[in-house]
Amino acid sequence: MRCLHKLCIAAAFLLSSFLSASSQESRIVDFYADVISVDPSIGNGIKRMIGNVRMKHKNLTLTCDSAYLDETINQFTGYSRVHIIKADTLHVYSRKLIYNGQTEFAQLEGNVLMDNGKESLKAPRLDYNMKEETAVYFGGGQIIDSLNIVESFWGYYYLKLNEFIFKESVTLTNPDNTLFTDSLTYNSLTEAMSFEGPTEIFSDTNYIACNRGKYDSKNRKSSFSQNVYMQVKQQVLRTDSLIYDQAGNFTEAFCNVVLKDTVENMIIHGEHLYYDETKNSFQITEDVLYIMAGDKDSLFLHSDTLISTREDIRKSRRIQAFPHVQFYRKDIQGRCDSLDYLVIDSLIQLFHDPVIWQDNNQLTADTLGIRLGKKGIERMEMRSGGFMITQEDSTMFNQIKGKKITGFFKSDQLHRVEVTGNGESLFYPKDGDQVIGQNKAVSSTIMIYFAERKIDRIAFVTDPDSKLTPLKDLGAGDLRLEGFKWLDEKRPKTREDIRIWK
Repeated sequence: MRCLHKLCIAAAFLLSSFLSASSQESRIVDFYADVISVDPSIGNGIKRMIGNVRMKHKNLTLTCDSAYLDETINQFTGYSRVHIIKADTLHVYSRKLIYNGQTEFAQLEGNVLMDNGKESLKAPRLDYNMKEETAVYFGGGQIIDSLNIVESFWGYYYLKLNEFIFKESVTLTNPDNTLFTDSLTYNSLTEAMSFEGPTEIFSDTNYIACNRGKYDSKNRKSSFSQNVYMQVKQQVLRTDSLIYDQAGNFTEAFCNVVLKDTVENMIIHGEHLYYDETKNSFQITEDVLYIMAGDKDSLFLHSDTLISTREDIRKSRRIQAFPHVQFYRKDIQGRCDSLDYLVIDSLIQLFHDPVIWQDNNQLTADTLGIRLGKKGIERMEMRSGGFMITQEDSTMFNQIKGKKITGFFKSDQLHRVEVTGNGESLFYPKDGDQVIGQNKAVSSTIMIYFAERKIDRIAFVTDPDSKLTPLKDLGAGDLRLEGFKWLDEKRPKTREDIRIWK
């Protein structure tokens, strides 16, 4: 028991000695001033220092014009032209300082400036924990480094990590961008940052808004998420997330992508977009919906992939869609495996098993072209293997085929059809409302005229080989021209149908 008692006394003595030594090490004992006085009216143990005040504590050196040193609580209060030098690398300036030697905690007020040679912090008030190497500023602060200027109402500075956290009314400015956000974390060593809350970014070429993101200012790369909105000239992009490489001039967007071009009156939906800003071209994939606004009605087109390129020579945009292309407008529908649209020529071309439906007319060919005018469709061209079918009723179909078929439109309605090369026709003439038979003819050139969306008359430019057969004399094999295919089951009946490939 006596041994244990002696051991406890020895341990207590050693601990007391350690605490005393530690406390002594933390005390401020090295100080100088032109005039040092003690005024009991101010308080016991308080020294008043005036002129060329200098204080040293551990790796800290401090100068100011006047100061008070309260040795009872180990606190130094400096006034006017306060200058702190820490480890010969960090400089802090202010008008007033309260420094506690025990906790190594400093409170600075009035035009505070902290500078480490790489970045500087300016604020009206700053709390600096020298043990933890952390600083907090209040009432509006500014950080400046080689690339960026960041301002906020208040913020944290973790010196060991070279990391800043900015809160409330954050503004970042650099040669490329101006950013406004609620909260921003910035590493001055890597020059990378992340931000949260409603955010806006302005540059000379674009505008971005989102609720979360990251920005690498050194490499000029960004990523954004949550309600992303981006505007580049006349193009507006909305998406769930976005990657923007300002150095590489490309943008990549993911999920719920919506791209709108106000000049070319188009809106495109998809799940993935890659945009090349230098070439002003983009590619959208996965469930693509292309909407081309018109004066009377909009055209809705769906495909797996859509590519838009800018042809500078002709100063026009080219749209290419593939595969499984389907489109819908109230007065016209169609499908094909690939589509090409050159805006300046107002020419839409359909390739690989193209089909177009217009009213009760079906048009097919190896290649199908649609020429648009100011008032809608001007004409259609069915090149190689053209076949036009007009449904009269459930069993009778007027049919025209030829090497080339051209349809001419008025007010978006089929007005006249011209067949050139190996023309064949099969139609059912009427006497009033009564069908009188089937007329089948072969002629190198055939003209078909429409009225009230139905065949009105047929003219054969060259002498036809023609035959009129009564209905009662027709067999099942006489009702169709060779190559006849009625594809109504594949026709999109609504704009929602274009998403379903049959």
